[in-house]
Amino acid sequence: MTELHDRPFPRGMLIAVASLIVFTILAVAVARLTGFDPSQAPVSPEVAVRDLSFVEVGQGDLAVYDAESGVLLETLPPGEDGFIRGVLRTLERERRMHSVALDGPYRLSLRENGRFTLEDQTTDFFIDLRAFGPTNEAAVGRFLSASPPVQ
Repeated sequence: MTELHDRPFPRGMLIAVASLIVFTILAVAVARLTGFDPSQAPVSPEVAVRDLSFVEVGQGDLAVYDAESGVLLETLPPGEDGFIRGVLRTLERERRMHSVALDGPYRLSLRENGRFTLEDQTTDFFIDLRAFGPTNEAAVGRFLSASPPVQ
């Protein structure tokens, strides 16, 4: 029985690996030279928008307001909607990095392609919520058409 390291490496495999390396280097070079940046891909136009304000109240409740009218849309109890709280932490971190006030509204948009985005217009940072799966996208997307709670 021969050991694995005693066998010669197949020449075809060497050619395939070398070809892959050369292709990768060429693709990166072309992307750099042409200025291609996948993070700046065109965003689908908005078909519906709502500016939202999120305010922590009480013992960890998160109040969600329509920023334009000031109407309370929903109050999220502590320990619930962890995804929304996580997204807000990300957006707040961006605001801190840009030295922008933390209390401004965020824009929730439904895009022509059916995706929801949450955008901070003060930092130009936005999150495509589809990337986090349909359940998390719907958790934030529901505020686009939410009505104020009945008193």
